[in-house]
Amino acid sequence: MTKPYSSRTPLHDLSGLWTGFYAYDLTDDAVPFTAWLSEDEGTITGSVLEEDITSPEPDGECTSEIIGERHGLDVRFTKIETAGPDGSLRLLRYQGDTDPECCVISGVWFFDDPAESSGTFMMTRISGELKALVQPAAARQGLAGRSNED
Repeated sequence: MTKPYSSRTPLHDLSGLWTGFYAYDLTDDAVPFTAWLSEDEGTITGSVLEEDITSPEPDGECTSEIIGERHGLDVRFTKIETAGPDGSLRLLRYQGDTDPECCVISGVWFFDDPAESSGTFMMTRISGELKALVQPAAARQGLAGRSNED
C-alpha cells in the first residue's frame, strides 16, 4: 500500500551548494549554473551564479536571487534577475520536485507571460548547509584556501 503524501515528507532540507543547468524548450542548449540555497521551515532563499548569455563579453556572468518554498517533495521558487541597465527586474518561475533525500531537483521554468520562453531545469546538491555557508564567508574574508579544524 502506498503511504500518504505527508508520510513521505523528507527529513532533509535543501540548504547547501548546488550545480545544475537549465535549457530552453525546443533546443538542446543547456546553460550551467551554481546555486546557494537555504531552507528554513519550508521557505527557500538563495542566489544563483550563471553565464550571462546576453552579454557581449565572452566570460560574462550574472547573479540572481531566489525565493520560494518546498512542501514535501514539491519545490517552487522565483528567480529574480536584473534585466536591464534601468534596473528593471525579471521574474522566472521554477516548479519541480526533489527526491526524498533532497539531493536532486528537476522540473520546468517559465515566465508569467506564456508568449515568453520556457524550458526545463535540473540541479544536484554538491554539499550540505555548513560548507555552503562557510565558503562564501571565507571568500569574502580572503580565507578561501584556509581550512578550519573542529
